[in-house]
Amino acid sequence: MSIPHGMKLRHLEAFLAVAQNGTISAAARARNVSQPALSKTIGELEGLLGATLFERTGRRAILTPAGESFRAHALDALQSLEAGVRDLSGQSTVGLVKVGVLPTVAGGFFPAVALEFSQTRQDARVGVITGPNRYLLNRLRSGGIDLMVGRMPSAKDMVGLAFEHLYDEPVLLVARAGHPALAMPASQALTSYPLIVPNPGAIIRQNVDQYLAAQGLSGLVPVFETVALPVALSLLERSDMLWFISRGVVERELQRGTLAALDMKSDYMAGAVGITRKFSFNENSPADLLARLLHRQAGKVTAR
Repeated sequence: MSIPHGMKLRHLEAFLAVAQNGTISAAARARNVSQPALSKTIGELEGLLGATLFERTGRRAILTPAGESFRAHALDALQSLEAGVRDLSGQSTVGLVKVGVLPTVAGGFFPAVALEFSQTRQDARVGVITGPNRYLLNRLRSGGIDLMVGRMPSAKDMVGLAFEHLYDEPVLLVARAGHPALAMPASQALTSYPLIVPNPGAIIRQNVDQYLAAQGLSGLVPVFETVALPVALSLLERSDMLWFISRGVVERELQRGTLAALDMKSDYMAGAVGITRKFSFNENSPADLLARLLHRQAGKVTAR
């Protein structure tokens, strides 16, 4: 074997912790060890491999090309080791893919993929977790989920993660069917009727704030903040409120005619939807199949 004598599991775990957290200090806190001890472990690993894995820039530890290459192999190795332990313990008789699903894909796109997955791999199942973007990212980093499907996270949240583009999706301004605002310019409607906007932590909030600023409406005060369809839909149906939301969240309501979109005449209110994950999946594993089905469904969305 070509594995250096003396390389241990703790070396790989320490390396991946630094790659994920971006600094030695943050990785040390995450692993509950001292910073000098973690730095020593990384130094030992670099010595065993004969390669520099990180460039130190201030407090940051940035992966070198060698480090990027080694990370993929280290993740695969740990994933295979964990699978072997599950095999021995009898916990892997059924393949489980744990997926974090954001609201923009929860209503139609992801369920269509999950249904196809269940018909293709009857020996496996999908565990779905929903929640805000930051919550799901934390679950992804900690191993609580295998992948996240939805809007692309901000650049500062992508350290140690990879994003695969599926399709682009616009942010809409919607109202109940028959709303008087549907016959108005969007800027006039926004000053005439109460407004619901996404929560400050939502990825699309920045798009909405930029649009309002471009219209000279940055001082507009919304009456509610939410990306939750059940809450917002009830409010829209019972009032003259308007709501900024990703199209995927309200796709079924638009098709059924219960909601309608105002013409905002904007070409920058769109963003990438895709798969965010921490490591590559073993070929032909349930997680690999789900990722391939997500890409196939995205092709259908793009074609439409």
